[in-house]
Order: sequence, then C-alpha cells, then structure tokens
Amino acid sequence: MTPKQLVQSLYDAFGRGDIPFILERIAPDCRWIAPGEGIPNAGSYNGPEGVAQFFQRLASSENVTAFEVKEYFENGNSVVALGSEACTVIATDKPAHTDWAMLFRVQDGKVTMWQSYYDTSAYMTAHAR
Repeated sequence: MTPKQLVQSLYDAFGRGDIPFILERIAPDCRWIAPGEGIPNAGSYNGPEGVAQFFQRLASSENVTAFEVKEYFENGNSVVALGSEACTVIATDKPAHTDWAMLFRVQDGKVTMWQSYYDTSAYMTAHAR
C-alpha cells in the first residue's frame, strides 16, 4: 500500500466512523498536531492513545455536517490532502466551515505525523459563547 492509499483508507474510515481502523494505523511515536487555541480538540497528541483522545474531543465538541477530500499530493513518504468541511459546534449550536490542508508522514504503513491547516478563526468564533 502506498502512503497515498493509506491516507485515502483513513479518510474512508473517518467517513464511516471507524476510528479503531485509523488508530491501528498510527505509529507508537506519531505526533498529531491540531492548531487553534481555544478549540477543544486543538493541541499536540502522541501515539494511538493521543490520537484517540483527539477524536474523542472532536466528537464531543462538534457535529461534522460535511467533509470532502478534493485532492491528494504524494511525495515519497509525505501526503498532503486538500479538502473542505463544515460542522455545528455542540456547545453553541453555531456553524463553522473551512477549506483545509492536512499533511501526513508515513513510515512502514503507519502514520508518523499529521498536521492540519485550516481557518482556526472561523472555528474559534463558532466555539465562543
């Protein structure tokens, strides 16, 4: 499986709500970085346990209403995915929408690094009470 195929399989799993599938493909030393101070799932997470915590925080704070991957770019062990998403914040019932880029680094069939780039301001505003 190429790094791009691995990343595509992770997005497919996310779409069907199969977080255990994703966690099985996270390296023990993976660094998972979500920007956005003030956003409940923002932070730096480590390994499968940390990534599980990221997804728990995401699920408890936002209802994802749209999620689309539009393009993939692969260079060696690095994959960049471009897409868009929308959500409703559970605590405020406010919507948010953004285009995003997500960077994955893959080694031996496992994700060793993930970092998201998106409109954090839109999400901070939606989370603000």
